[in-house]
Amino acid sequence: MYRVGWQIAEQICQHQRIGMRAARRRAVELLDLVGIPSPGARARDYPHQFSGGMRQRVMIAMALSCEPDILIADEPTTALDVSVQAQILRIIRDLSARTGTSVILITHDLGVLAGIASRVQVMYAGRIVEQAPTAQLFARPRHPYTVGLLGSIPRLDAPRPVRLPSIDGLPPLAADIGPGCAFAPRCPEAEAVCVRKRPVLLPSAVEHLDACLLRHASTPDEKRTA
Repeated sequence: MYRVGWQIAEQICQHQRIGMRAARRRAVELLDLVGIPSPGARARDYPHQFSGGMRQRVMIAMALSCEPDILIADEPTTALDVSVQAQILRIIRDLSARTGTSVILITHDLGVLAGIASRVQVMYAGRIVEQAPTAQLFARPRHPYTVGLLGSIPRLDAPRPVRLPSIDGLPPLAADIGPGCAFAPRCPEAEAVCVRKRPVLLPSAVEHLDACLLRHASTPDEKRTA
């Protein structure tokens, strides 16, 4: 219901306490920064006059309008085709390098992470189960959930399987999570201790942490009885 330029300018006025005329000029600059053609003219258009990819660029411009130290991008490539996804990710990466803004990218697409993230945190049932530099995590995943996620991705450099591996079962409801590891009911490696004791993030390599009781047990007996 509101023109794109006004939507960006309105929050600039609210947070930076400058006049609407200066805020509109800044809105046009931001649209140009994220690659909107003819930004001065497009600032007068309504959202329905933009494609999905262009609307996503406008949202990035809006997010950057108050010069944040951290930009949280929650599924920024959802419902976009592959070519537009690549454009949006390139914009986020370039703007981060140009402005010094750190980016927290939330996504289910591991391919997106591989192409843009410097460090990854894998979450399951609301808890971080593994974190590591991106290349290290993809090359040597430690937590069984991460192993399952990466194993379910088709690969062109591997023999074609009869059926892609999958993780059995369903994620638990928050109210049903017991005192132990939330992934234990679906984990092919789970031991009795996994149901009773909640794991915590511990280092397993340089800059690599995971929350798996079995990975950090020192003896086979400890795995079974800890």
